[in-house]
Amino acid sequence: MRLRIARLLPWKITGLLPLFSFVLLLGLIEAVRSGFFAVYLPNFSKSSLGFSAAVWGASWTVHFLAESLFKGPGGYLVQRLGLGVATLIAGAAGLLALLLLPYISAPWMLWALTLLWGLSLSAVSPGLMTLSSRLARPGREGRALAYTTTLILPWAGVGFLLMAFLVPKDIGAAYTTLLIGQGLVILLSLPLLSFRERISLPKQEYYPWRQLVLFIPAAFGQTFAPAIISQLIQKFATNELGLGFLELGAVILVGGVVAFSSMGWLGRIPDRRGPKVPLIVGLSLMSATMLLVAQKPSFPQLLAIAALGGIGFALFVPSWNALVVRVLPQNNRAAVWGTLMMIEAWGTAAGPSVGGILWSTLGVTAPFYASAAAFLAVAVFYVFAVRREI
Repeated sequence: MRLRIARLLPWKITGLLPLFSFVLLLGLIEAVRSGFFAVYLPNFSKSSLGFSAAVWGASWTVHFLAESLFKGPGGYLVQRLGLGVATLIAGAAGLLALLLLPYISAPWMLWALTLLWGLSLSAVSPGLMTLSSRLARPGREGRALAYTTTLILPWAGVGFLLMAFLVPKDIGAAYTTLLIGQGLVILLSLPLLSFRERISLPKQEYYPWRQLVLFIPAAFGQTFAPAIISQLIQKFATNELGLGFLELGAVILVGGVVAFSSMGWLGRIPDRRGPKVPLIVGLSLMSATMLLVAQKPSFPQLLAIAALGGIGFALFVPSWNALVVRVLPQNNRAAVWGTLMMIEAWGTAAGPSVGGILWSTLGVTAPFYASAAAFLAVAVFYVFAVRREI
């Protein structure tokens, strides 16, 4: 029975144990830092350090940019050291940052700690995505990478909710929980230190680098588009749509359930027939979702729109991953992948600023129209940039 279930998964059976081990490790890392930056640090900074919101807010910016901007070199590093060593380094750096936190006395010390922590994480994501792509069964690469991403995403929510529960009750217990979580990352990394990918690489690889350069604008645009409205959703839902916490949660839940439940069968399309068409359709559906939300729909209409967005997301994620797998070279794949992820991070970083400016100057619906236009622009870009045979 277990063997039959394993065969339904998009990865080779022999690679499941190390893959899921690294997924668990990255999930723990995401849970700890999500809870730390989103809940614990703001409260600790105010009560114990006396730092303003600008200081602890800047610490997240420093951390995120450090990780994002060095994902290219991080991908190169993980190819040389192995994913197990890279994960251990990330766990140790995070634990060090947590242990030294009570002893800092100036904002620059906080920024230095979060900078170090961010740099240590730059190798982990490119290494894991490369491992997932190489362990995927032929023809299932898009679904393999989509599932890898999906398995990690909920951990950030777990860390946030756990800290949101613990911090108001006992901030000391919250701190201990963060230390335990980061300590688990180190302990679980130790058995994986000797794990290294084994793959026969060609002596020389002829690769159309111009093809990769063409995808840089799209890598930026497809993260920039959702980031435009990422920090405005709650405010728009409350003030403009009149949604309460439970109603907003229901909308998000519908979109998430539709996306996750349909990703398996929709992911077969790019793996079997090529990623171009489903990628363009997925982006177009997400563009339509933003456009419809800007019309300030009713709650029942919003549930239907969330389902539409979930389908678009379920088409887009495996299609983009299938495209990346087919485009990236085998040699130095993690390093090149890290570079693409760095470009994606620039879009994530730039989006909120643009969204805030549009909200303030052109009105509350302007960011949603801009997000829709950005999604549509990327879809049109793929019409001309991607050859049908890819």
